[in-house]
Amino acid sequence: MSPRKANMESSVYLGADGWWHGRVTMGVKNDGSPDRRHRRARTESEVRRKVRELEALRDKGRAPKAGRKPTVAQWMETYLTEIASLKLKPRSLDDYWSKTRNDIIPGVGQHRLDKLAPEHLERMYRAMLDEGHAPSHVLKVHRILSRALKIAHRRRIISENVATLVDPPTVDETEANPFTTEEAKAFLEAAAKRPTFMRWCVGVGMGFRQGETLGLRWPYVDLENEL
Repeated sequence: MSPRKANMESSVYLGADGWWHGRVTMGVKNDGSPDRRHRRARTESEVRRKVRELEALRDKGRAPKAGRKPTVAQWMETYLTEIASLKLKPRSLDDYWSKTRNDIIPGVGQHRLDKLAPEHLERMYRAMLDEGHAPSHVLKVHRILSRALKIAHRRRIISENVATLVDPPTVDETEANPFTTEEAKAFLEAAAKRPTFMRWCVGVGMGFRQGETLGLRWPYVDLENEL
């Protein structure tokens, strides 16, 4: 009979299936049962390398949590519903949902988080560009996915945020294209027919962006101090 392993000592053995197997004790699960992870490889040296990597993550407190990992689609729904919704403004959250449903889920949604690889993202971005999406659109999708994976990494659902290993498309800076005098007059003449005319008059006069103009409210105006 082989000597009994110490509580946190890993075991490596050659199985009847011809593979080398490694068993690493990580601690205990939420229900109190032992949390032992399995690794396997064709050679003893390879399985010992995998065991050492898992032990290092355990000792640093960075090991992924036990249990089957969610798919990208499942995690994005959790992230947007329970996490991002507490921080993002409604318009930004709507944009996150739109890009998740239309781009992220069709592109990589069925991959498990722990199986997602950089090349999966690169192929998705390439396909989006080939379909005619602007680089700025693809970059926004990359940022949304990267933020979701960053939270998954912080919560030890995954051991690495693979989005940080990918170079997204580069977006060139574009020069501003303001109204000409004639265009500004035509715009204001059309806006004068609307009850929100004053908002657009200020927006055009000050050179505000559309979002800034839409955010204008009378309570923000201090007429006494001319602010």
